[in-house]
Amino acid sequence: MKQGLFRKVSLERLSSPEQLDQMVTVTTPKAWLAFLAIGALLVTALTWGFFGSIPTKVYGQGILLKSGGIYNLAHVSGGQITDIRVKAGDYVQKGDIVARVEQHQLVEQINDFKNQLQQLKATQEITTGGGGEGIQSELIQLNQFYSRIESSQTNSTLAEEYNNIKYELISAKIKLLQDKINAASQQDYLNKHVNSGEDLSKAKNNYELLELEVKASEATVDRLLSTITAKIATLEEKINDLQHELEYKSNIVSDEEGQVLEVKINEGDIIQPGSSIISLEETGDEVKGLELVMYIPAEEGKKILPGMEAQVSPTIVKKEEYGYLLGRVVSVSDYPATFQGMMRILGNEELVNKLAGQSTALEVRIDLVVDEDTVSGYKWSTPQGPPIKITSGTLCSGSVTINEQKPISLVFPIFS
Repeated sequence: MKQGLFRKVSLERLSSPEQLDQMVTVTTPKAWLAFLAIGALLVTALTWGFFGSIPTKVYGQGILLKSGGIYNLAHVSGGQITDIRVKAGDYVQKGDIVARVEQHQLVEQINDFKNQLQQLKATQEITTGGGGEGIQSELIQLNQFYSRIESSQTNSTLAEEYNNIKYELISAKIKLLQDKINAASQQDYLNKHVNSGEDLSKAKNNYELLELEVKASEATVDRLLSTITAKIATLEEKINDLQHELEYKSNIVSDEEGQVLEVKINEGDIIQPGSSIISLEETGDEVKGLELVMYIPAEEGKKILPGMEAQVSPTIVKKEEYGYLLGRVVSVSDYPATFQGMMRILGNEELVNKLAGQSTALEVRIDLVVDEDTVSGYKWSTPQGPPIKITSGTLCSGSVTINEQKPISLVFPIFS
């Protein structure tokens, strides 16, 4: 006889009236724990969905600078660089001479004017200080001086202009002396023959005419002396103006206070007017701490407003370990930044190309939040931030939070 499929004990338990009142087990305690965990997660998700927030950010690249920015010193005049007085890292004050440039034409012009001034003064002196050694001696001196003027002639328009007045004055003085000699001779003749009984009326008339000639010559000399005196004053004024111009064009002077970042010239270089000489980072009382100058594509940048929160990540700091700098937007440019405008701020063509990218960009300036308790002096998303100083010139990536919305609104816009 074959053994049954079920054990006898099992069949008895099933048929026993004592087990008919036992409840059926629907779930186990472990399952209840799982249900509770799922429920907690659902509640948390719903709470976060209604009361949490998801930020919308725009991103860009930038550089940390002192709030004064980078100043490119250019020079108004061209020429050859003869002297450079600063190097990278030096601090300069407003008004310091940082380099000198040769102004050959101005120097020649000044020397030419000085030479003419010297000759005019010599002409003035010789025509006013004579007479002590006699008229004949004075005539000799004047003729010699006239010859020296002729031998020193140049082809310049300036020399020709002043030589004419010198010739006129010397010639007029020589004529005056000759007139005086003639008048004196006629006077001597009259004195010798006054008692001779001769008719001296003709001699007297000649003498009177000679006296008139003398007076006319004296008037001419006085007029020319006045002219030459005025020309001397004009020449002195021109020389003074040219010397100021020479100083202005020769000395390359810093218009700002700051630290030299780069010297863009070498001694012996020939520069053109407007050439950039040095770039410096502005310092001084009006310059505050670091700020991020960031460039963001124009279509995204227009969403940014002053006052929005920003996060700044220096390239020299591990974001995963030390977090990011906290900042706030202070300004957004109304129009896309131009190459020239970026060069004025950054002073480096490669950096301009790197930060501008391929599209038009808006300039966004972000002030960093100060925190004196950190090594860097600025507030980080972590308690202390990195154990290093953050300096000007540090490249950074940055983001600006332009909007925050409830997570549930992403699924159900009605809750936005």
